Amino acid sequence: MRVAHLNEYAKSPCVVITYPYPLGRASGGARHVREIARHLGKLDARVIILAVSASLRNRFPRPKIAKEFLGFELDEALSRYSVEVIRVPQNPFDWRLDGLRVKQALKDFLKHHRVDIVLSFFQESAFLPSFLRSRNIKFGYLAAWQSYALALNGSQQEGIVHKFMRIHLNRQSIIKPYKQADILFANSRYTRDELINIIGVDKNRIVVCPLGVDGSFIEIPRLMPEEVTRFIFFGRIIFSKGVADAINALARLAAKGITNWNFRIIGQGDQEWARNLASECGIGDKVVVCGPVDDVGLRRELQQAHLAILPSHVESFGLSIAEAQAAGIPVVAYDTGSVPEIVENGVTGWLAPFRQVDQLAHSIEQAIQNPEAAYRAGLAGRERVKQLFSWEKTAATILKGVRRIMLPERTFQRA
Repeated sequence: MRVAHLNEYAKSPCVVITYPYPLGRASGGARHVREIARHLGKLDARVIILAVSASLRNRFPRPKIAKEFLGFELDEALSRYSVEVIRVPQNPFDWRLDGLRVKQALKDFLKHHRVDIVLSFFQESAFLPSFLRSRNIKFGYLAAWQSYALALNGSQQEGIVHKFMRIHLNRQSIIKPYKQADILFANSRYTRDELINIIGVDKNRIVVCPLGVDGSFIEIPRLMPEEVTRFIFFGRIIFSKGVADAINALARLAAKGITNWNFRIIGQGDQEWARNLASECGIGDKVVVCGPVDDVGLRRELQQAHLAILPSHVESFGLSIAEAQAAGIPVVAYDTGSVPEIVENGVTGWLAPFRQVDQLAHSIEQAIQNPEAAYRAGLAGRERVKQLFSWEKTAATILKGVRRIMLPERTFQRA
């Protein structure tokens, strides 16, 4: 029989979530924070979000963030679920020092409130572990970075001094805090393996906790198209998300005379680069590059699309891929990172070998040639998301892990 303080185990925890960027940006990370906080609130946790009003430009002087990115319009809706948002000013000199501002904001909050655990995303918690330990507050990570190998590697052009500084700063602001965490929620088995093999985290402290998908995507109407002609990419418009690979693959189809299609690229990033690349590849008239859209706009775009081309080079989860599947759209992507955990090759989409653009083009061609198979793959993807990826499941897994580490060891002793 367990000897326990089960009332302590059952109490509603106070969870602080730190996030290194503004909450109002139309990015996957900001959505992760909002949904995790909201669903933890639904499960009767009290949640405080410490969001750093940080510029994406990390060179001095760091510019101020425009008000529209700070997400004030979200506060009222989040407050209905016992979620409070505190905006933390960025350090004026360097992003690695934002953690000092986070620590001070947490100190101020603790003057009047109890906190059970702090869950962080990345470098914004670098100065927290010893401070939290001194206050008997648990510490963990929502390990959702695209790739820890990618994050820790510098550019090939950096000099010896910059390389030395990067390695030292990464050790202090990323590796050491991650290894000190009481618990880490990895959003895929791929991320779990990176945490173990690259960061050096104790595997027993890791809980695999996939992200969820907003249920509104599942409600998007889906009819079988007569032809598969409307393609979509949505996410950050950067090289590592595979935008260039998608454009080059479509250019190869066009060179074969397969031209009855259009491709919409939607997201933040280097839009002009994507437009120029499409023009250089001879398909500029078939590619439309747009800025980011809100959730309503994204659902509208997905409703019109027949195929999602999302050949990211590395993903810890691939929220865009999961959202496309939830919308009933078949996915063409690379067989890399966590993507095979999201897309079932040959069932919910097509996975090409990594960086093999010819195979990527072939996968797109398969969807074009068989609209019925593409439609069935989209519906199978929607069902897969229903079964595996919901924010309710994500929050329940996090809350279970939080409550487990809050228990004193004697709770598990047997009489």
